[in-house]
Amino acid sequence: MPQSQRSCWGSCNVNAMHLLFVLLYWQGVNSETTSSPVTTDFVTSRRTIEYKGQNHDIVEELEILKPQKIELLCNLTDIPSKPSNITGFWRKNGSEIENSQQTIHRHNEQYILKQIFNITASDLGNYSCVFSYLGKEEQVTFVLKVPAVTVKQDRPIVSYIGDTVVMKCEMKPTPNTWEWYKTNGTEKMRISATADPTHYKILLENNVTKLILLNLTEEDSGKYKCRAVFDIKPTEMQLELKVLSFTEPLKPFVAIAVEVVILVTLILLYERCSHKQKGPSGTTENGLYEHAPTQEENATEDGGTTTRQRKVEH
Repeated sequence: MPQSQRSCWGSCNVNAMHLLFVLLYWQGVNSETTSSPVTTDFVTSRRTIEYKGQNHDIVEELEILKPQKIELLCNLTDIPSKPSNITGFWRKNGSEIENSQQTIHRHNEQYILKQIFNITASDLGNYSCVFSYLGKEEQVTFVLKVPAVTVKQDRPIVSYIGDTVVMKCEMKPTPNTWEWYKTNGTEKMRISATADPTHYKILLENNVTKLILLNLTEEDSGKYKCRAVFDIKPTEMQLELKVLSFTEPLKPFVAIAVEVVILVTLILLYERCSHKQKGPSGTTENGLYEHAPTQEENATEDGGTTTRQRKVEH
C-alpha cells in the first residue's frame, strides 16, 4: 500500500567517548479497516534539540490537519557496549502509555522502536519514544498539534469613534474556512457580515482573513477571535480592540491643567492670609504697632527713670 514518509537526522554528544545518532521517521499508515487509504496530511514546522547536562531531548513538531493513523519510528545506534537487547516504551504528555513497553533486539547495530497511533482531536499532544539501557534513558519527542494562527499585531489595536479598522489573521497551510467571533467573558458571538453589512466586512484570501469594522462605536471595544477550521480541530487567535473618543487623548493634559490651577490657587490663598495677618501699615489685626524698641530708646527710657529717681531724693 502506498505510504508517505519524512525523515531527519540529529547528532548529540552523550559523553566524551562516543556520539549518539538518532534517526527519526514520521510516516502515514494506510487504514486497514477501509478499502481506500487514509490520506496523510501534515506539515513539519520545527525541529529542535534540547540539552540538559549530558542528556538531551530531540523535539519534532508535526502539524496535523486531519484525523489519521500515523506510525512514529525511532532508530537508536552506536551504543558502546552493544547489548543484545534493550527496553523501549512510549510516553504521552509525560505519562507512560499502557502496554507500550517492549524488548528491542539489536539488528544491524540498530535498535528500532515504532508504534502506530490513531490520531483524532483528543489524541493530539506530545509523544516520546524512550530507550532504556545501562541505567539511563534516551528519548525523542514528537509534538502533534494543529497549526497556529499568526497575527502581526501583538498589542491592542487602538482607533477612534467613527473610524474604520482592519483586523488580520493568517496562517499556513490554508484552512478549510475562517470564522470571526467577538468574546464577552466566556461567551462568544459569531460575527456575520451578511447580517450587518453596514458595520462588518469579512475578506477571505486563502490563508489570510480580514475583519473590517466600519463606523466604530465605543461598544465595538473588546476582544475578537479569528478561528481557522481544519478537519481535525479548529485553532484560533485573539485580538483586542480599543475604541476611543476624540477627547480621550486630551484627558492627560486636562488633568495636568487642573493640578496647575489648584497649585496656583493654594499659593495665592497662602500669600493673602500672610498679608492679612500683618495689616497694611505694619500693624497687627488688633491695631497695635508692631515695632521692636531700639537700643537708644531703651537707653533713654533707662536714663529718664534714673533722673526721676534723683528728683525724689532731693
